[in-house]
Amino acid sequence: MKAGRLTVSTRRFEVKEVPTPKAGTGRVRIKVAAAGVCLSDVHFLDGTLRSGYLRSDATL
Repeated sequence: MKAGRLTVSTRRFEVKEVPTPKAGTGRVRIKVAAAGVCLSDVHFLDGTLRSGYLRSDATL
């Protein structure tokens, strides 16, 4: 499946192929038909917003 990944230290967003997760006991897996990006994330990527709460080595 494809997943959007944001690397905080480089402010780089990329879409990557990642393994499809399995639903474990007591959990479910849902099909996502559409997703969006928060405008705050866009401002973080373009440098107009800085993160005061995320570690610089975090990947989201």
